[in-house]
Formats: sequence, structure tokens, C-alpha cells
Amino acid sequence: MDLSMQIHSGIRQEQNLSAQTLQSVQLLQMTTHELEVAIEKELSENPLLEMDAPSDSSNEEEKRIESDTENENPLNEFSADDFPKDYWDNFTDLNTPDPEKEEWKNQGKSVASMQDKLLEQLRDWDRPKEVIEIVEYLIDSLDEKGYLVAPENGEGVNRENISPNLQEAEDVIAFRKELENASENVQEAFHVLRSFTPRGIGARNLRECWLIQAYAIPDFPKLAIRILEEEFENLQNLKYKQIAKNFDVSLEEVQEAVKHYKELSAYPGILINETPVNFIVPDLEVVEESPGIYKASLLRSARFHHRLRISPMYKSYLNKSATKEVKDFIRERLNKANSLIHCVGYRETTIERVMQKIIEKQPDFFSKGPEYLKPMVLQEVADALQLNLSSISRVVNGKYVETQHGVFELRQFFSLGVKQEGEEELGQQQILHALKELIDSENKNSPLSDQALSEALAKKGIKIARRTVAKYREENLKILSARLRKIVGG
Repeated sequence: MDLSMQIHSGIRQEQNLSAQTLQSVQLLQMTTHELEVAIEKELSENPLLEMDAPSDSSNEEEKRIESDTENENPLNEFSADDFPKDYWDNFTDLNTPDPEKEEWKNQGKSVASMQDKLLEQLRDWDRPKEVIEIVEYLIDSLDEKGYLVAPENGEGVNRENISPNLQEAEDVIAFRKELENASENVQEAFHVLRSFTPRGIGARNLRECWLIQAYAIPDFPKLAIRILEEEFENLQNLKYKQIAKNFDVSLEEVQEAVKHYKELSAYPGILINETPVNFIVPDLEVVEESPGIYKASLLRSARFHHRLRISPMYKSYLNKSATKEVKDFIRERLNKANSLIHCVGYRETTIERVMQKIIEKQPDFFSKGPEYLKPMVLQEVADALQLNLSSISRVVNGKYVETQHGVFELRQFFSLGVKQEGEEELGQQQILHALKELIDSENKNSPLSDQALSEALAKKGIKIARRTVAKYREENLKILSARLRKIVGG
């Protein structure tokens, strides 16, 4: 065996990103709030960096540009002033965050999720360890609506690595085993979970969800409960006459019982899911400068570049007798401050360029409305601006623009089209707008089925299949099916 060393020559291409390039990429992806937090952190750590308060005067911005120009090579201009001996001793105090700012930044961080709320209720239940373990597993199996969801396609936990009790609970969730046939521990765990507030948590479907709530409401009509227990399919299909016939009661009695379902929640989990509500604050605005001519610009609240500057105080801390350690520290902090200012400026310029290019490619949207949004992909803007596709992706995520038609996330302007027969592609937003208009204007006593919606869209020149209508209605518009719209709406 030949173990001798050999030398080969060759060419290999590698991408080495500079620290400033990496910083630009990171800042580009940040939302305005995240950028503000990052700048606040840098301000607390770097005594050479300063930021002015927001100003409504454009003259202030011009003065800031002049100030930045003067500070291009600040290390070459040392002051003859004496360097304060106690300056470095005070750095700890200078870097200590403002308590009021920290309190503001920490607001909302300790918000309890639905699971947290349920685990808190579980502490009040004195049950055997085996039962508690099952309840905890069930809580982890809840979706955001409060329904139990079984792992799909084997994506859940490895059944070989969990206890028989948890395997049995998973079988009940997936309807592979009836709850009444489960072990005592599993039945008890389901009982505990379904006793939590709000009632309805821990159901596997809408029928169970409503039954859990109905059982817990004093004097809830027995007929209404019986309909849920025995005639739920006919209830969903609005076959009230059939229900009346099966129960040997009048149609009016059935209709009266159905009215009580308005007291029940279809999604109880949402009632206690206190995940933070993110208020949308626009980063940009689009204004019509002249008829048909639109311009994008960052809002003043999203501009930081001209507010950032190098502190002139650093000159008083340097003289010819300053130690190398002092000079190195100043040089390092100065480079970091200049790099941040440059990257923030690049971020702001890039966001505006991307938004302006979107305006150029979507003129009908801005002049006529959302229903005229055309299919467009990120690569189109990337090619037009000669930027990387990843850069465009970072810009459009989490950035919002205010238009005369409302506030939109930049990524909403990008969508694949739906191919029409022998015609050009239609944008998804155009289809969603037309679909929502149909549902909003439908007869609430006789809501349109997905097939009826598909046919109605076809009359408007939008040809999509019933299953596509169902997908858009559920996933994009978050609208219930026709039979549930009827039940909930009364």
C-alpha cells in the first residue's frame, strides 16, 4: 500500500464573505423593530456610536451627512487634550443598559401560550404520575385551535420509545381505538384535559368539541345535545326536516335547538392562546407624485442611517501619549461604528430599490387595486436590480408598505399564476379577491358550496377546480365551509 504524500495542483472556487458583507446580509433580513433593537445594543456597547432622536427636518439629515464626511479618517486627527485617566474605569457604567429601556424591551416576552395555560391548570389536579404524563402528552398534541391532532405519516414520536400508555393515547387521538375501550389511565387523562377551561379543549373534531361544551353548560337543551350525539351528519348537511322526522319532533323544535349552537366555540384553543399580537407598522409608503406615477420611500420611523454618527467626543480621549491599547480600542470601535452605519445605509437603499421595482412591474395594482395584481416571482426583481435572489427574499419578508389600497407585506406582491385555458396566467391575489367577494355577497341562509363558487368564478373568467377553491378558502382566506358558515351565522 502506497502511503506516500502527494501534492496536486488545482483550482477550487470558494466564497469568503467579509465581516461587513455578513453584517449587511443580517441587517437586510431584519425587520425595522429588530434593527432598532440591534442598534440599541450596539449603542450600549460602543461609546463611539451615537444616534440622534428622529427629526422632521430634512436639514438635520443634510447636516448629518456633512458630519459623516468630516469623520472619514478620524484617527488621523488626535486632540492635544489630556486623556482622562478615569475614562476607561467608567466603561462599565457607560455600557449599563437604561433600566427603563430594558423594561420596555422586555414587555410581552413572558406571554403564556395555550400549552402553558393548560399545564398551569394541570398543577391543580392531584392525579397519579402515569395519568399526568398522558395529559402532558395530550397537551403537546393540541393544535392552535385546541384540537387533538395525531402525527401524520410517522412524523410523530417513535412509538417504540414511548410508554404503552402514550401509544394507546395516540391510538385514541387517531381514532384507531375508541376512548371507552381504552385503559383507565388513558380515559382519566382525557377526562382531565377536557375538564380544563375553556371547555372544548381536547376534542378530536367539531362534534366532540361542541359536545364537551354542551355537557358543561347548565340547562343546555337536551334536544340540542341529542342532535350532536346522534344526528351530527344531518346537522352539518342542514337536513333539519330529516332530524325532526327521526326524533319525532316538529321542525320548529329542531330549529330552536340549533340556535343554541351559537353559544359554543368552534376553536376554543384560540380563546387562551396568548401568543403576542404583532401589530403591523409599515416600513415604506407609496405616494402618487403625479397621475399614474408612484414613488416608494422609507417612512421616517424606519430610517436610521442619517441619525447615526461617530461621536466627536473620541478626539478628547486621544493624544500623542495615548497607549497602543487605547488607540487599538478606539480603532476597533470606530471601524465597527462605521461598518454599522454603512450597512444600515445599504439596507435602506436596497429596500427602496426593491419596492420601486415592484411598482414598475405592478402598475395596475397601484392604480386600480389588489384584484389586478399580476403573477410575479422574486427572480424577476433580482434580475432587474442585478441582486442575488436571496437578497430579494430577505428584503420582502417582514417588511410592509402602506399604499392607497391598504398595508401589504412586500412578499404579497409575489405569487405564481394559475394557468387559464389558452389565456395568460392569473395572479393568486386576483383569484382570492374574487373568491372573497363572492362569499361576502352570498345569501347567508344558503351559502355557496365550493363547487358553486368554482362555477361562479368561471362566469367571471376565472377557471379553477373545486379543490383549488377549497384550498384557497381554507388556507388563504381562513373561511369555513358552506355548511359551517350556515350553522355559525344562524
